[in-house]
Amino acid sequence: MSTFEKRAWLTLWTMCPGYLVYFAVQIFYPQLTPTVLSRFGLLALVAGLHAVGYVVGLLVMKWRDRDDGLVEDERDRAIDARATRAAYFLLLAGTILTGMVMPFTESGWKVVNTALLFIVLSETLRVLLTVRGYRQPRLVR
Repeated sequence: MSTFEKRAWLTLWTMCPGYLVYFAVQIFYPQLTPTVLSRFGLLALVAGLHAVGYVVGLLVMKWRDRDDGLVEDERDRAIDARATRAAYFLLLAGTILTGMVMPFTESGWKVVNTALLFIVLSETLRVLLTVRGYRQPRLVR
């Protein structure tokens, strides 16, 4: 497994569970975060766990693969470009929705959580497409 694919898996495993819990609380149990401070606290906890988990995982990966150099080739660049392009369009759609449509009908935390959802979804799409790019069979060796 390439280092770039390992990083994509690390991103998935450190990001998705925490934000899944965050959005589940916001949708199904909003009474758990009745104040602005409690909502910020939950968001800070989830973002902090994601950051700490990713950094620790990255350090472990670097320690295990300390003899391997990180060399990016054309295939790595092509996979990253394809995944980033798709994630960009999803993020653009979310930005249009939360910045140009929702302010006329919604306010406050609904707009904030929708924007955050599109950020998380676009990053998830990017890393899923990265993993898929490495899992597809190569046509040329």
